[in-house]
Amino acid sequence: MKNKIQKIAVILFLIVFGANILYIRGSFIPKSQNISKIGMVLFSSYLIPFELLSVILVASIIGVMFIVRDEE
Repeated sequence: MKNKIQKIAVILFLIVFGANILYIRGSFIPKSQNISKIGMVLFSSYLIPFELLSVILVASIIGVMFIVRDEE
């Protein structure tokens, strides 16, 4: 039973993966590589989401440390 489910999961994965590979068209070469422009946009237009993400990441790291700490 378990082996049959694994085969079905692998086949389903390959179908989905193959469909995504066929869907991708073109190349992955970026049109522009201006790092300073990315930084300016990140710290001007997306400043609040960037800061909120940093707070969420710090809170999650503290939460993980709290969960895995040793109980004495």
